[in-house]
Amino acid sequence: ALAQATVARASACRLAVSPTCAPRSVVPGVMALLVVTGAALLGAAAGNLVPGPPPTIANPNPLAGKQFSTEYTAEYFDVYSNPIRTRYAEVHWTSHGNLPLPEAIVERFRNKTMAIVGYEVDQVYQTPDGEEPVPITSAYNHHYGVWIFSPHATMVHRHAHGSHRLQGCGSVGGRFWDAVTDRDAPHIDGGIPHTQFFSEGNGGEMRRSYHGYPKGYAQLMWSPTKWSVTPMQVDTKNREHKGKGFKAGPLPRSSLAPPNASYSGLVECPCTTRIRRESYMAYAALREGSCGERPQNASECFMAAGKVAQSAGLVNRTVHNSSMPPGCSIDVDEAIWNDADSSITCGNGGAFQRVVGTASSVVNLTVDLQQGDAGAEVTITISGPAAAWFGAGFGADSMCQHWDADECSGGPYAIIVSGDSVVERRLALHGAGAELEPSVVVKSNAVLGEVRTVVLTRPFQGKTPQHFSFDISKASEKYIAAFGHDLNFARHARHAGGTMSFQVVGQRSCICRDGMRHSINGRQFPYPSACQPAPASDLLTQHNPSCYGETYSGGLWCCVHGELLLDADQDAPAEIQEYRLKFRFYFEEYTPGPTPSHTNLIRLYHQTEYAQGEYDIVPCLPGTPAQECVQVITARWKVRDMMQPCSNRDGNECTGKDSTDATKIAGVHLIYAGPHCHAPDCLSMELYNADTGRLLCSMAPEFGASDEVYDELGYVALPPCLWGDAEEGLQPPELLSLDTELLSIKRNNNTIGHYGEMASWQMRGVLIPREPLPEEGQVVQGWHMVAHKSADDDDFLV
Repeated sequence: ALAQATVARASACRLAVSPTCAPRSVVPGVMALLVVTGAALLGAAAGNLVPGPPPTIANPNPLAGKQFSTEYTAEYFDVYSNPIRTRYAEVHWTSHGNLPLPEAIVERFRNKTMAIVGYEVDQVYQTPDGEEPVPITSAYNHHYGVWIFSPHATMVHRHAHGSHRLQGCGSVGGRFWDAVTDRDAPHIDGGIPHTQFFSEGNGGEMRRSYHGYPKGYAQLMWSPTKWSVTPMQVDTKNREHKGKGFKAGPLPRSSLAPPNASYSGLVECPCTTRIRRESYMAYAALREGSCGERPQNASECFMAAGKVAQSAGLVNRTVHNSSMPPGCSIDVDEAIWNDADSSITCGNGGAFQRVVGTASSVVNLTVDLQQGDAGAEVTITISGPAAAWFGAGFGADSMCQHWDADECSGGPYAIIVSGDSVVERRLALHGAGAELEPSVVVKSNAVLGEVRTVVLTRPFQGKTPQHFSFDISKASEKYIAAFGHDLNFARHARHAGGTMSFQVVGQRSCICRDGMRHSINGRQFPYPSACQPAPASDLLTQHNPSCYGETYSGGLWCCVHGELLLDADQDAPAEIQEYRLKFRFYFEEYTPGPTPSHTNLIRLYHQTEYAQGEYDIVPCLPGTPAQECVQVITARWKVRDMMQPCSNRDGNECTGKDSTDATKIAGVHLIYAGPHCHAPDCLSMELYNADTGRLLCSMAPEFGASDEVYDELGYVALPPCLWGDAEEGLQPPELLSLDTELLSIKRNNNTIGHYGEMASWQMRGVLIPREPLPEEGQVVQGWHMVAHKSADDDDFLV
């Protein structure tokens, strides 16, 4: 029935897959009465999926003489998520696993390249009478991530650790879903990816924001066979309200939404009394001076020393010695509790030249930092199984350095040992990443029994920005460790992550109480704060409440898959809301060759709230005029910071192995820039070339103004910026070198407070190769056109 009704309404469409479309027995209280598995259509576009006026872009070209068309004209196919079944206030945040693409699409593009030129999103009830759109006020999409895979890539279920525990991601039971490309996936001419990721314009703005590209640009995809979606949805449908329009249902006490708001306070993920919060004492080693607060007895001392040193061989000893620092102290291999009164301070009052850190987990790791007249050198000793690869990474406690919801900014630097081979890499998120230029010197590589031990050295300073740089002044550093099933560097068999403490050689460090730490539902809140100082972000300077565990009151940490955003003494109605997400992908045939039909767009991503992933909107002071209630944050970063130098074959966030090499890459052309922020407080986002002061993109949300679906009051559409050919009505792209500094400025209405706001740039672009310098005597010709508008008349000078 659904297929017939849909085909009857769709122009020039035919069934590509026969849907399993059998009516099922009615479950009491279930709003959707029909399940369709694998339903898909293949057709040619005759109007957009989302009805109403076509979406807009933020930067039309006023000199082009025509308007860029956001009406899709390419062929398309439709796919549906698994059913989403939730109670009021329930969070749905999990992967839907691997889902099939239409058989006709799989056969048509078997061992061929598809050019995906855009997509649309909707959420629909499926009923015996056809599809009905779900109001955004009934089911709120906070964000989504979508992947399309070749036969050589897939979604896998992994164990979570370290910073992964920040994510909802369906990581119930310490597991989460991840997109992975096979190590032996073939390299396709032109660097065609085996995986493509889609998230631009995701969230409450998903349906009315434009997700298309200019002519000749696409996300290229080799031999697509399956797809996956990880949506974050919040059920906001008030089961008691039967009238027209929106009326909020019950809210937890921590909700900041005022009475009669046009939105539900649930969309901001307020922390409820169902959330388990704990606080505990942390400890740190003090190299110089005296503790502000010491452990109180020997038992606390030895427990704290073991946590700080992470050494199984630490010897504990109690003394009464007035010539030693009082209380708890430690050196490389001994912890001492001194119960004598003493004025002796920690350290020896002089500069130290050597520190050592150890960590025993799935591998044994020692890092020895020593600086002297000959320079600054680190000696790294790693021991692991002789029959398998093993390694360690630095600067992160997981394979992602910074998370933003379900998106990762890239993996850490790592050293991988496989037999006699020692390789340095910049990891991708659960991928091999890119091999780096060697900087280590292998001093020894020996096997004793079943254990291989490798000793190597390298300078403190990383050889390139992709290499990690060690700092002897830091008392600790995050690390990851893993080993594999065999000598082939592939998916790990076991892994671990943590923080390594460094002890000064030749002097004692004091063990001090280091203040309270906080956890939310058993997950340790980041300390030090993930918020970064200016110019990377303003959040730390502004002491944003989201930066600290003790003041965190709402956002991603409190949105957990399957949980209710209600207080413990509030119950949700039993009535279930059932619907699906619907994606329509527009595609064209791809023609390879010296001048291919389409250029692949790489993903370029950055956050104005860098490394934190979200932030609070703090209310303006009482009595402030409404027009002055504006909260501003900024961030600065370089173009190269968005590069992930791994093979284009792996897709996702990879930008190409040479993408950070300025000798080969002149820079990038931005083609699509999608800002991401939330209703109802987002006012604007701007992106500048900070080196020239040139405004690249300025976006002001378009707010809904009625009770009608697709125009819900207060919810937003976010027009992206596009660059391309003037014949299409677009501005030409500006070449941004790898070292160009970008500036983002985000403004929010802060008449009232809000949790979990975001300010990210989800962008697509192309790498511009550096042309070789002309040879002596070579004639070089070129031209450049500049249009200038006189200030006092309408004439243009060219």
